[in-house]
Amino acid sequence: MYGSYAAVLITALIIVAAFAVMIISRKRAEKREFIRNVKDSWGRGKPRLFLAQEMESIREYSDTQSPNGSFCVIDDTTAGDVDLDRVFASVCGALSSPGEEVLYSWLRHPVTDGNELAERIRMEDYFAAHEEERMGILMSLARIGHMKGGSFCHYIRQIRYAEPVGRNRFIALGLLTAAAFVLLFFWPLAAILMLIPILIADFRVHMSMKKMTEAPIRGFQAVIRLIRGAEDLASVLPDALSAEKERLAELAAKCAEVRRGSTLVTSGGSVGTGIDDAILEYLKMLFHIDYIRFDSMLESALKHEQEIMELLGLIGGIDAACAAASWKEAQKTCVRPVFRDASGKAELKVEGLIHPLLTEAVPNSLETGRSVLLTGSNASGKSTFLKSIALSAILAQSIGAVTASSYEAPFFRIFSSMALSDNLAGGESYFIVEIRSLKRICDAAETAFPPVLALVDEILRGTNTIERIAASSQVLTELGRKNALIFAATHDMELSYLLEDSYRNLHFQESAKDGDVQFDYLLKEGRAESGNALKLLAMNGYPERVTERAGEAVRHFEKTGEWIL
Repeated sequence: MYGSYAAVLITALIIVAAFAVMIISRKRAEKREFIRNVKDSWGRGKPRLFLAQEMESIREYSDTQSPNGSFCVIDDTTAGDVDLDRVFASVCGALSSPGEEVLYSWLRHPVTDGNELAERIRMEDYFAAHEEERMGILMSLARIGHMKGGSFCHYIRQIRYAEPVGRNRFIALGLLTAAAFVLLFFWPLAAILMLIPILIADFRVHMSMKKMTEAPIRGFQAVIRLIRGAEDLASVLPDALSAEKERLAELAAKCAEVRRGSTLVTSGGSVGTGIDDAILEYLKMLFHIDYIRFDSMLESALKHEQEIMELLGLIGGIDAACAAASWKEAQKTCVRPVFRDASGKAELKVEGLIHPLLTEAVPNSLETGRSVLLTGSNASGKSTFLKSIALSAILAQSIGAVTASSYEAPFFRIFSSMALSDNLAGGESYFIVEIRSLKRICDAAETAFPPVLALVDEILRGTNTIERIAASSQVLTELGRKNALIFAATHDMELSYLLEDSYRNLHFQESAKDGDVQFDYLLKEGRAESGNALKLLAMNGYPERVTERAGEAVRHFEKTGEWIL
């Protein structure tokens, strides 16, 4: 008999051991797979796909950054004009939510402080050169990971809106439940009659409180991940990053009280899937140990909110630097910027510049201390070039990397007025939207330093030709007097003559070949001498009488200044 019991016990132990070996083997295999994927993805520059809701959540951390003189702000108009969200998705190889949030904030807040940018570049260069150390850091960042349904900043900010739940009533209800269970051993029938309404009350209270405290508890979970992540990172960061290592350890120690008893609040069946999680969830439902601890944890989190947000920024900065270093490695052409003294004239020198989102881009070079008026036909490359200029400055001042062979400029404040549309909700016409967009650039240029870099596409296109040329010439002349570098693209050739004393004329040119219009996308000196509108009309089947008469009207206007029909 004892032998059969022993056989059963041994069999059970073998089964348990086999399951344990399987679980350990699976976890090791998953870890090896993760390491292999991280190694393989380094320097590949594979764009991420973010949903609109995810981008909105990622942006929250950026929106918390208050101007302090060390950075400029890329406003929503400029960010939309240059497709900054797509550029972020291209650069972002971050392994944690804090990394995504901080990297996005960097792009929306290009620095105007060389020291801060130098620190970022120092980290990026270290990660690029030290693979073994980098892998340990990336493993720590991956353990911090992402929060389902929102960013770390989003959930942490929910804590400040939480209300205390009051612990005394939960202590009383928990003691009452415990007493009813104890009575089961002495007066079972009475205990059962007592226990039924108590369990119903426990269940109803648990469900109602769970809904009310769900958001702050998610915030607590984010905070605990940050504290554990800080401790983990502090243990693997090398001495070369001693400042970050010491600050992480210091912040984690200051926030240690937030972690005390946090498992009672943040763990359970709603978080994990193990047996221990399920047991803890039932204990919480019966004895309300999570809500007994809730107020103390809320008080600690609010007390250390500043340190928690600093942890988010510091951890996110390390991850963002890793992502930026990987992206730089993936680019065919990428260079560190050289910054000139911003107290001098606004100038730009860039060689081999390409748009960071284009795989087969044509490089262009430019050195100018004068504002530029850009002419050329439709689809010749004007708008893409304007975006390339804006993005070169944004990337230079945020991650210290430009898709060019060289880049020299002062620190800029960057604005654009390009892809505008009328404001139907606000009842504003396209022209009103446009003049307000230009006015914000004029206002920014009133402050001389840092100088403004402004990109304007088809200035004042929302009004008639005569007033457009008159107003455009005066607005651009006024901007040209400031310490600002303006790149304005236009189809109004009259502006290239009116502004030639203050603006440098550059253009893109097309050529007609084999019945088709072809572009080389190369920047050329001077104003454009031809357009492609009439050629495109002819190539798309319009009658010759239309294209020929239009051509005659153009030649007559160029000769006399008068239009004929």
